[in-house]
Amino acid sequence: MIYLNNAGTTWPKPVSVTEAIARFNQLPPDRWLEVFEEGIQTVTSFFGITNPDRFLFAQSCTQALATAFSDFEWKAGDRLIISTMEHHALSRWYYKLQNEQGVEGVIIPRAEDGPFDLNVFESELKKGARMVAISMASNVSGEILPFEAVIRLCKENGVICLLDGAQTAGIIPINISELDPDIFVFAGHKGPFGTQGIGGLYLSERVSMTCPSAACELVPGEKKPSAFPSYCDIGSAPMMTIAGLTAGIKWLEAKGWDELLSHRNKLVNKMRNDLSEIDGIDIVGNQDYHRFTGAVSIKSLSIPLQEIKEKLRKENKIIGSLGFQCASLAHEALGTAQTGTLRFSVGPMNTDNEVELMLETLKKFV
Repeated sequence: MIYLNNAGTTWPKPVSVTEAIARFNQLPPDRWLEVFEEGIQTVTSFFGITNPDRFLFAQSCTQALATAFSDFEWKAGDRLIISTMEHHALSRWYYKLQNEQGVEGVIIPRAEDGPFDLNVFESELKKGARMVAISMASNVSGEILPFEAVIRLCKENGVICLLDGAQTAGIIPINISELDPDIFVFAGHKGPFGTQGIGGLYLSERVSMTCPSAACELVPGEKKPSAFPSYCDIGSAPMMTIAGLTAGIKWLEAKGWDELLSHRNKLVNKMRNDLSEIDGIDIVGNQDYHRFTGAVSIKSLSIPLQEIKEKLRKENKIIGSLGFQCASLAHEALGTAQTGTLRFSVGPMNTDNEVELMLETLKKFV
């Protein structure tokens, strides 16, 4: 199999991830705290989080987003700004908060030269906003949004900034202490090479929440619990998947960012350049944009995408992602709301030969 759906979930996992999960399943419960503490240290260090007490494991990025949005102190009339490139896990809260709590919503459109119009965004910020919540990269087009500029403008205007790192964690370097967003969430089963069922939520000390936290344990001398969410609120810490995530991140760290970025850029540039030369195939998004993850989506005016997918699967067991990738807003903005896209996304396990074979098969068929 040639697996090209790493934006959905990375596969295959490193052997060390499988081994870490197997070891955990042999540990007695009185040893699980060791796994949890190692996981906290590994994850927060990887993302440059200097205050680990403000980090919580979640069972998915979607759950982390749900906790952040549901426990935030919303008031009727607050303005929430998002982009057109959002995954449903984020955009559903945009509509839910408007319908149920009287929050006002603003969607920033794409720019002519990229996925996010900073001029419109700055204009909307000046009108006032309570929170800006954006994906750091599109899971459809692979375009990386200008999240650094978004954070800077939010700070200048005193607006809370939430970054959704589902498509960037483990894909590009992220240093939370340098970026300094107010809220950061990520998925562990994608770029960080954990298994399904793990994610994370970071809340800066500038963010206050409304959840009525319960205390899990009695600690002598500890003050009364604050409203910061805990595992009593978010659910039991998924210890087995934490073990896998820890191993996945250590595998990435051993590789090093230079090797990871060089390998990914080589493969994705090859895909983008060669796909753009195939008559009958169009790349979704702005091909001249300069910042991409390992994902690229295509559409075709001449051949149904389902036929292309089946041809690739039948000929060489090539697996991509056909559909709407749970991102209806993005597909509306990209002009693919009726057809969806066929997305190919590379990861560290993919090879030059695999990408070349996918391209050659596609060229022959189309």
